[in-house]
Amino acid sequence: MLFLRVSCLSHSEFCDKRSKIETFMGSSHDYKGAANLKGVIATGNRLHAQYAYMYRDFDSDLVLNRMERFLIRGAFQKQIGEDITVRGVFDNLRVIQAKGIKYVVPLELKTIMKKTMWSREVNAAIRQLQLYMYIVKDMLDEIGYPLWKRGYLEIYSQYTGYRIRRIPVEYDENIEDWIRDVVNRFKGLSRMKAPHYAYCKRCPVQVRNACSWYFLRREDNVSL
Repeated sequence: MLFLRVSCLSHSEFCDKRSKIETFMGSSHDYKGAANLKGVIATGNRLHAQYAYMYRDFDSDLVLNRMERFLIRGAFQKQIGEDITVRGVFDNLRVIQAKGIKYVVPLELKTIMKKTMWSREVNAAIRQLQLYMYIVKDMLDEIGYPLWKRGYLEIYSQYTGYRIRRIPVEYDENIEDWIRDVVNRFKGLSRMKAPHYAYCKRCPVQVRNACSWYFLRREDNVSL
């Protein structure tokens, strides 16, 4: 059984190699010696907790209480066939009512130090939310709070604390096919996708240190 963490799997939209390294070696938040990332991580965690608390409604707490029985080792998970399990926990949720039915709207929060996110970073965040929506869809139906037709990606500034951008994210009906495509690339059954070298230079140092692509491309650029 292959266990895939959503936060790592979604990075395949950024770079297949990074996603594979983080899946099998741990994410950049898990590496020992990541002292240069502690400040950013601490700020991001604080803002995540702040936004989740400030905007939570009473129905959100009720939904989470009803979903508790689905929690496994602190995460929600869903199995695909006999060989893949995807797990993770969304950042926050809202409950809205339409035609007498209460729906759950999942939220994914991102905090950034720069003014905007690169397109592949946005794509990875969107995919992360779509994976969360996929994991919780069936259990939300079971507890009587069905998944709304879209969730929202919210991007906040670490400098000001203000929201920079809100992006509506539709549910992906073909998400299982996408997951299997990524797993095939991990296994070498299809070609892995490499981003432009500019993305390599922005990758966490712990990932770069474990990435053969980065070292080879760095040498090519140095020699030019």
